[in-house]
Amino acid sequence: MHFAQPSAPRIHVTKGMGTLFWRPDLATGIREVDLQHEELLANVSALREAARTGNLELAEGVLAFLERHAAEHFATEERVMWGAGYPALDAHWSLHLAFATELARRKGEYAASRSRASLLLDLARWMDRWMEEHLLGADAEMARFIRGRTSAAQPVEPG
Repeated sequence: MHFAQPSAPRIHVTKGMGTLFWRPDLATGIREVDLQHEELLANVSALREAARTGNLELAEGVLAFLERHAAEHFATEERVMWGAGYPALDAHWSLHLAFATELARRKGEYAASRSRASLLLDLARWMDRWMEEHLLGADAEMARFIRGRTSAAQPVEPG
């Protein structure tokens, strides 16, 4: 698992604390997408832990990584959906755009604030909620469609 960080030592994320961790019901069955989801969740946990411990240098590195990785991940999902002919691609894309817009807004608040640790914790909580809702909702729906297309494309063995 890659945790984005400047030269700080690897942190140990405290389980619990309301943080969303990878679990089987979040899996889409699309390996590349699931690996990216797992890495995103681990880094949201790292962001929360960095804010909790006051390691703002680490938090800023993780935040920059999350912003880049989320954009790369969304591009991966959109490529998969486009390739499968997913009919709700535009709606799913708009969810990704809304996330990126809200992340940029919150990052701007963070940059302008003197109380950065509390804003980082709020940001991590928001990302946890958004990701859980998105993974269990829109991503699960997309994955069901793609799995259905994949199984329909499999040749049936004559019996």
